[in-house]
Amino acid sequence: MTDRVIASRPSLEQVTAIVDFMEKHPALALGQLRGLEGREESKKLWFMLTRVVNNITGPTRPMKSWIKYWADKKSTVRSKVQGGGGDPNNLCSNIEKKIWDLFLAGDNGKPRGVKQESKFLDENLYDEESMDQNHVESDPVLAFEEPVADVEERQTALMEKMFKVMSDQAAAMTQLAHASQVNAQAMERLADASQIQARAIDRLANTFETISAATHDVRNAIVDIDATMKRYYSTSPT
Repeated sequence: MTDRVIASRPSLEQVTAIVDFMEKHPALALGQLRGLEGREESKKLWFMLTRVVNNITGPTRPMKSWIKYWADKKSTVRSKVQGGGGDPNNLCSNIEKKIWDLFLAGDNGKPRGVKQESKFLDENLYDEESMDQNHVESDPVLAFEEPVADVEERQTALMEKMFKVMSDQAAAMTQLAHASQVNAQAMERLADASQIQARAIDRLANTFETISAATHDVRNAIVDIDATMKRYYSTSPT
């Protein structure tokens, strides 16, 4: 099991991504997706958010765990404001203030009941109203600073990295093709040199054959001269 799975505390980037996603989908954040179509839309959005958050630096969690975390987070923010006399300035981070301003400031301190349907999860999920009364957030509350990046920026950076890798790969393939061409040219030159060497050997062999034939002719001439001289001396008067 990796450290990402073992870790239980979401990173700042993950929490920022969750809040930004909920800001774009307030009906999901406020539990207003009801009925058959609403459940399907809620399921689709939670799957989408889970994929996004799990691809960010921080712990990897199943979808139901992120649903629980979101309910816990809102419950914690609401409890802090109520415990501070209804003053949201008691919140310790900009993330919590943003959650209050976007999703909780208009509920007059009354929890919103949000039941997540169990049809697309492994077990019955979470009623935020019961969590507000009975549940204490399991993850430590962090004093987060301002968001540093959003999902679109990370996706853009990822695309740029992929483009760079593809460019490097194309350059490597070009270099490989050039090296193959140089190697082919070298092989052609080697073949030409081998052909020239073969022709030289043929000429040398022909030269040796010519020398051998000339030597044979000289030998025959010497034999003829010797025979002629013998006949001459044998027929001369003594």
